[in-house]
Amino acid sequence: MANQENIDIKEKRYSRPNLKMVEQNLHTTSKTDNFDIEKEINGNRYAEIVTQSNKPLFTFLRVSIREDLRFTLPRIIMRTAKTMRRIPRTFIIKNEKELDQYVFETISLWARSLIRITKMDLEVRGAEKILPDKTYLFASNHRSPADIPLLFVCIPQPAAFVANDLFRKIPALSYWMRASGSVFVDQGNTQSEVRALKAMEKRLKKGRSLILFPEGHMHQGKGIGEFSRGGLFAAVLCGVPIVPICTYGTDKVMRPGSFHINPYRHVVVEFGDPIETKNLDRADKKRIHLVVHDIIKSMRTALEQEFSSSRKKN
Repeated sequence: MANQENIDIKEKRYSRPNLKMVEQNLHTTSKTDNFDIEKEINGNRYAEIVTQSNKPLFTFLRVSIREDLRFTLPRIIMRTAKTMRRIPRTFIIKNEKELDQYVFETISLWARSLIRITKMDLEVRGAEKILPDKTYLFASNHRSPADIPLLFVCIPQPAAFVANDLFRKIPALSYWMRASGSVFVDQGNTQSEVRALKAMEKRLKKGRSLILFPEGHMHQGKGIGEFSRGGLFAAVLCGVPIVPICTYGTDKVMRPGSFHINPYRHVVVEFGDPIETKNLDRADKKRIHLVVHDIIKSMRTALEQEFSSSRKKN
């Protein structure tokens, strides 16, 4: 298993992290009863490539060609690289609103093309709850790399991600994330986390929506992982509504650490009722991460029960 997961970069062999070291440092992994250390390490493969390669996009392409027999992921990576052709126009557009729309259109086209390439059977629920001209902090569970393009497709207004700082190093994707106003954070670095919180506040106060994964990593256990308070509290400070989102089935399309995509999978993205942070009492504001966690957990449980019963009938 371990030999299959090694990453070959510039003819040099990079071993995966020591299992004992990871077990001692669980702040990046989910703490569930069925915790599987092998699966969790797989989720860090992308970070290994980004940090160990001078040309991560080409390395992603090389590894995906080797591992994805259907050639689906290589097509996605090449489609991502093609978005660079639209970059020059961003230097010509002077109107900020027009530029935002152009960036959003580019990202949406990219995300929709990924849905088509993977032949995903996408079901969106509750999107009508979102007002197109209102500012939100969208908070979603995170189980797969597929969550990112899915949310870009399903959220019915321009929004940027609060993303891991490693995304800065991925060509094409990093440019469009910066152009969209994404906030980057080096997890575990206190100074970076404080700067990110201030950047989130600044963006939300300007009326620009954000997307956040409060788990901080791709969760692979049952249900959903623990939520951190920091990013969600930015919405409380700004009086911006938080929209809980539950994704279901994305890990069946592509599991963390994998370079193999399974087509024709049914995926659900469900929007919960917006939480008006202005109306919360002091206690709920302090425990906002627990409030949002419980809502998304109940949404996830309901979806699991729904699809479990439908499978039994079939």
